[in-house]
Amino acid sequence: MAKDFVSRGDLRLIPLAELRLSPLNSRQEIAAEEVEAMAESLAVAGLLQNLIGHLTPTGIEIVGGGTRLRALQLLAAEGWSRHEDLIPIDPVPVKVTADLQEAVAWAGTENSARSALHPADEVRAYAAMRERGASLSRIARSFARSEAHVERRLKLADLPAEALAALRANEISLEMAKALTLAPSGERCLEVLGSVRGRDVRPEQVRRELTPGTVPSTDRRAVFVGLEAYLAAGGTSQRDLFADRTLLEDEALLDRLFAEKGAAEAERIRAAEGWEWATWVPEEYVSWTATQKLTRLYARPGKLSDGEEAELATLEERDGALDEADRARLAELEARREGSFTDAQRASAGIFVYCSSRDGLSVERAYQQPRAVPRGAAEAAPDLPQSLIEDLRRIRLGALQARLMDQSELMLDLLAWSLGGGLRPWARPLAISPTDQPIAPEKGEGTSYPPRLAARLEPNTSLGPDGTPAQFEAFRAQGKKHRNQILTEALARTVCTGSSGLSAALARQLGVEVRRIWTPTAQGFLGRCSAGYLDRLWSELVPEAEADQSFQKLKKGEKAKRLEALFADPATREALGLSREDCAKIDAWVPAELDWPEGEGSDGR
Repeated sequence: MAKDFVSRGDLRLIPLAELRLSPLNSRQEIAAEEVEAMAESLAVAGLLQNLIGHLTPTGIEIVGGGTRLRALQLLAAEGWSRHEDLIPIDPVPVKVTADLQEAVAWAGTENSARSALHPADEVRAYAAMRERGASLSRIARSFARSEAHVERRLKLADLPAEALAALRANEISLEMAKALTLAPSGERCLEVLGSVRGRDVRPEQVRRELTPGTVPSTDRRAVFVGLEAYLAAGGTSQRDLFADRTLLEDEALLDRLFAEKGAAEAERIRAAEGWEWATWVPEEYVSWTATQKLTRLYARPGKLSDGEEAELATLEERDGALDEADRARLAELEARREGSFTDAQRASAGIFVYCSSRDGLSVERAYQQPRAVPRGAAEAAPDLPQSLIEDLRRIRLGALQARLMDQSELMLDLLAWSLGGGLRPWARPLAISPTDQPIAPEKGEGTSYPPRLAARLEPNTSLGPDGTPAQFEAFRAQGKKHRNQILTEALARTVCTGSSGLSAALARQLGVEVRRIWTPTAQGFLGRCSAGYLDRLWSELVPEAEADQSFQKLKKGEKAKRLEALFADPATREALGLSREDCAKIDAWVPAELDWPEGEGSDGR
């Protein structure tokens, strides 16, 4: 039989009876349960991958696929009768080599480097087993996969056949196929498939298009109401297995349940704490327009003994390592120090209750509404007209400002404290509103700002300190070096380009190098440029001796990835035989839009 085979890598059909396990096969001992699971998989889905064999003088020995060989032998011993329509897998496709060294290499790498099934083939195999009545757990065991993985693949199996065919032909990505599972119908799925096939469309964009008007279960309203309550009220939803979330489809119902539960919670808190009124706010915060005509009341500050103050300080230092009793004691001492509202205040004032994404149910205390004068009653003249009260307040502020004009160090402290970004907006002692300039690109891949600057790019959901005297003194205690550093960083964030050319002059004076914080990447820059731009850039950066026409023949996405490797991968440059001068040019390259304009009078943009 040896004469029927070429020496290397020939794929042939070999009778099952002529195959035996090779001593080179790394899986000599296999549990019976594993063989049984593989046999069930083969009986339902067929043999999806060929075996690998070594041609010896005595026959074919299997060096790769030992479990499949045993499973096939088990099915043959049963007479191929496990299922009525089971087609015997005999002869067996085997990739054969007569080269011993090649067989040894195959035996050593087959288990670790076995090529994975294409996702579309995997989906079809799972679906075939499901149609045969195999349970989720049985399919998972058969393919040595988790049940969650199999469940997601079976979700893909429900796509129209044309969508699976597009996935198999690599006309859409696996992520795009996952997004298409959200289509409300097969017709809608095919409609979207036609618009995205072969195009560079983000799967998340397709998800949004297929689920208009839905609300994710992570939305603050959904979290507050609860998914069970929403469903019990008749709400409908769909599960996005691949994003691990549920999408609520009736936003109007969710809003009604949100308002009803919010009003009930507001009334519960009002009754429990003894307030005159409570207002539920559907927004995520209490706006200024809701409180501008109200009088703000403050709790009477509490007082701790010296011993309790020392205990509180100790507990605060150990905040990350407190047991339940210590945390309860810390909360008690903090509440006592913050003080409380009097019964008289509660009886004449109210609260706003709202739900925030960060803290959930929240309460803002306390506000007093202006008292209405009963109809027909004479309104008593106020002791001081409002205009006079406003004048007195201006005079009082002017006196303070006159005194502060001689306090340089104190004013610098107040400036640094105001610009530091930690205070609540209404608690800043100075009427200064520095504006951080927008520097975060829409797509930030390839851009890496220093940590001190990058921290300010993230949205700050914390309201920060209240601006109390004790907090200010704690700030001052950190010293002038800390203050000056905050001032420098805060003022640097307000620098803008302007129209005088000063920013460009400063950049040249300081030797600003954009490439220190930015690298051209496929997603952040290169993939957003035209194909012609990429061709010209490749010709500019790669010497003519290496810049053949192969780059121009690539698809745009491949060009972007190729250029990304040129900028970031030393191995790519070495393979192209680039010199040190060539590499230095690549490391310094920036698009013209990132160059600082020469001379004064440029708009600097």
